[in-house]
Amino acid sequence: MIGQVLAKRYAQAIIDLATEKGLVVEIGEDLKVVAGLFTISPDLGNLFFDPTVSLDAKEKVLSSIFKKIAIGETARKSVFVLLEKNRIDGIGEISEAYHRLCDLRENRIRARVVVAAPLGDNDKKRIHDALSEISGKEIILKIEVDENILGGMVAYVGSRVYDGSISNQLQELKDTLSKGR
Repeated sequence: MIGQVLAKRYAQAIIDLATEKGLVVEIGEDLKVVAGLFTISPDLGNLFFDPTVSLDAKEKVLSSIFKKIAIGETARKSVFVLLEKNRIDGIGEISEAYHRLCDLRENRIRARVVVAAPLGDNDKKRIHDALSEISGKEIILKIEVDENILGGMVAYVGSRVYDGSISNQLQELKDTLSKGR
């Protein structure tokens, strides 16, 4: 893995190129697909991350893969640059950084909300609207169900955590009572 700083630099270079070509969304989707290939197939990742496999062999395999899936020319060239620079192992981090930069440019933020039971559409909308108001940004909402929180919800918005779960409240009560002894 290449780390967040380097991933952000590569992502910034790719997003600048994508903006210039008017292909920000398309290239973002292509990067997700390529990053997904390495996640889905560990053997493929092992091949590309193995320093004993020649660059030429890796390029041939990548070319063969790109013939079978629809990846745009700009994304394809970007991936080959990563391969040549021995940074292909960071494709997942670069893809994530790319999407974070896109969100920042578009005044969006991703939020993950964990609830104890499935929510109806009205509840989802209320949560979406409340988080949007708190953050001042457009929210891309992902809701997960985890019965372990017992009730309430935990919202992860960017780097912030809002924990209104019953399990957290019970833990706080337990901590308070144990301090009183």
